[in-house]
Order: sequence, then C-alpha cells, then structure tokens
Amino acid sequence: MYRILVPDAETRKAFDIISILKNAFPKIPLICGNIDGSISKQRCLRGVFQTVCETLQTDVDTLFVEDLLAICEKYRNDTIIFIPTEEKTIAHFYSFVRKYGKRNLVYILSSENVYNILRDKRRLNEFCEKNNLSAPLYYSVEEIDTLLLDQYPILLKPCIGFGSKGQYRLYKPEDFTNEIRIAVSKEPYLVQELIPNGHDVHGVFYLYYDGKMLDAYTHERIRTSPPTGGVTVLSKFTNNTELIMEGKTILDKINWNGLIMLEYLYDSKSGKYKVIEANPRIWGSIMLSEFSGKNLLTNYVRLCMGEKTISNYRQGDIYIRWLFPVDLLNYIKSLGRIQNFWCFKNTCFINWSYANKMSAI
Repeated sequence: MYRILVPDAETRKAFDIISILKNAFPKIPLICGNIDGSISKQRCLRGVFQTVCETLQTDVDTLFVEDLLAICEKYRNDTIIFIPTEEKTIAHFYSFVRKYGKRNLVYILSSENVYNILRDKRRLNEFCEKNNLSAPLYYSVEEIDTLLLDQYPILLKPCIGFGSKGQYRLYKPEDFTNEIRIAVSKEPYLVQELIPNGHDVHGVFYLYYDGKMLDAYTHERIRTSPPTGGVTVLSKFTNNTELIMEGKTILDKINWNGLIMLEYLYDSKSGKYKVIEANPRIWGSIMLSEFSGKNLLTNYVRLCMGEKTISNYRQGDIYIRWLFPVDLLNYIKSLGRIQNFWCFKNTCFINWSYANKMSAI
C-alpha cells in the first residue's frame, strides 16, 4: 500500500498541500509530519486533517533522521511517498538517505550537490555566470567598500533564505552602516545589483522527471502585501514560453529532477529577464498548479506510484489569491480603493479552496 508523507504539517503551505492531496488521492492514507512532536499539536493536526500524524522534527538534522527512520519502521510494509515541502527539511532528508538509504521511501529529487547549488543564491549566480545565463551582476561583501557610485544601488541578501528576511538595500555607500556590517558578517551573504523594476516579478514552475521537463507554467504577480513589495496576495496564471525556455536552459544544464520554482525580474536597462533565485521545493502558491489543470503536485505523486500523468487545463484567465486576512487588510488600508477587488471569477484561494471548510476556518 502507498502512503503519502507531508512534513512540516503545521505550516500554512502544508495545509494547502494536504488539502490538494486528500482531494486528488482520497484512497491513499496521508501521514502528517508534526514538527515539534508535542501531543497537543498532534491532536490539533489529527482534528484538522482527519488523518495520521507522526513526529517528524525539522529543527535538528539528527532528530529528523531518527524520526523518519521510526516512521519507515512503523510503516515498513508500505511504500511512503515523500513530499518536498521545505528546503531545510529536504536538506535533512538527504542526510537520512546518506545514513540509511532509501528504505521504503519513493521521491523525485536531484543529487544533493545539484540541490545545494540551486538552494544557495550565490552558487546559483556563479553557475549562471559560468554558463552565460541571464542573472544579476554580483559581488562579495568584501567588495562593497570598493564599489563605485554608478554600481549602486545594490541588494544584500542571505545566500540561503527565503522572502525578504535579512535583506538590505543600499542606494549609496553611506547606507552600509555598522549595524548592517555586523548583520552580514554573521552568515554568508550575496551582494547583487538592485534591479529597479522590482514589481515585474515572474515565477516559473516546473516538474522534471528522469532529467526531462514534463510540464511548466508561469504566473505574474499582481498585488503584494505591503503594496511596495512583499508576500504575493494576487497572481495570474500565465504561459510565458520565453521564460519557461530560459529557465529550462538552467535546469537542463544542471540536471534537475523534481519540483522547482525559478523567480525572474525584468531588467529594463539590459532588456532581459534575470533569474534572482530558485526554490528547489514546493512553492507557496502550489494550489494554482492544480486549479489551472497543470497538476504538477498531483503528477509528482502519480510518477512516484508509476502511473501516467494527467492534465485538464482550465480555460480563461485564472488567478490565485490570499484573500483572508492578507489581501483583505490591503483593501481596508486602501479605504476600499482597489479596483475589481470583489471579482472572484476563475480564482482559487489560499487556505480555502480544496480544503474541508471547517478545517479552513
């Protein structure tokens, strides 16, 4: 019998992943990985998802490895499909495989070295430069004090991280304060040219299997919270073949396998899209993949089971929204001045669509 293991089950993203999988595979039992192993959290997860919950701690590598071994032993007669939810968890998973082998787990992932290159923003930037692929200009932290004024503005961001956490924008040399110097000395940082057109962000999403691209799509960011730039709250499904092929060049050359998102910014100075980061895991807007009929998550599981992939593309303009509470707060702060805010046609909703409504509430 197959079982599907979803780690990091307490997270917002995992809620949507589990909701999608319960709809797509109602006869396949799910295992929810409980991050901290507490009894109260396990009871909560069982109540929300009405499924099995097992301790799978993700804060410490060694704890994750031993917890996963216990799960494999408990369900030794079953084949367990591993869902790649978070980057840290995937890194721990590689440690498990190194120590214990694949056991009764099935999954679609690249080699650990390839994963580490794509996860690390600096290594990705270096890979693109070496292979003449479009990416921002970059520098080391040590070079900042030698940069000329016309090389500003620049963006400092952690080599491994997500979102805007820990990022600093410097528009002139004086912006590199002692406080920022101390912060960037504590972990590896990448220094990139700051592309001024920061709102023209495009995500490109892929499913690779056996080293080949099976399917891909793009989405265009429409609204963020805060509006000046932050978490995406409204995006539109697109099929930008130019960007898909641009990203495919990177993934083919590096020999990728599995699910991945590449993020691009349009640089008006060079007239090119530049890849600014890769997320070698399931992304936060994975629901759009299923709602559009691309079914990248569903097909990941089907491939793990040795089944044929499916597609049922939806017609017309398609959107994904994080309506409550994030976009609703945008609406309140703007005093209701957001055009077409209440238009919900062909839209799926984060933490709501596909979910049991009581669980969502």
